[in-house]
Amino acid sequence: MLQRYTFRIAIGLVALAMLLPMTVHPTMAKNARTNIRTTITFQNAVTLAGKQLKAGDYQVSADDSKVTVSQHGKVVAEAPAQWKDGNGKSEYSQVVTDSGTVTEIHFQGKTRYVSLSQ
Repeated sequence: MLQRYTFRIAIGLVALAMLLPMTVHPTMAKNARTNIRTTITFQNAVTLAGKQLKAGDYQVSADDSKVTVSQHGKVVAEAPAQWKDGNGKSEYSQVVTDSGTVTEIHFQGKTRYVSLSQ
C-alpha cells in the first residue's frame, strides 16, 4: 500500500516538473528587458520630446518604455517610446524626422525600432 502512494507521488512530481518549464518560460520572455544603446549624429538641429537638440553626437539608449538621449554624460532628453517591428534589419542606426521632430529611432542590426510619442 505504501509503495502505491509513493509511486503516485513520484508520478505527480514528474508531471509537475514537466509542466514547470512551460509555465515559467512565457513569463520570463514577457518580462525580459530591452536595453539598446547607440551613438547617433544629428546633422541638423532636431526636436525630441519638446527639447531642441543641436547638431552633434548623442548617445541614445532605449528600454521597454522610454528613450534617453545624452550628450557628454548628461541626459538632455527623454521620451516615452513604443517598440514596433520593422521589415528587416537596419543597416545602421538612424532617426526618422517629421518637420524636424524625431518620430522614430532605428538601431543598427535590429529589426525592431522605436516609435516616439510626441
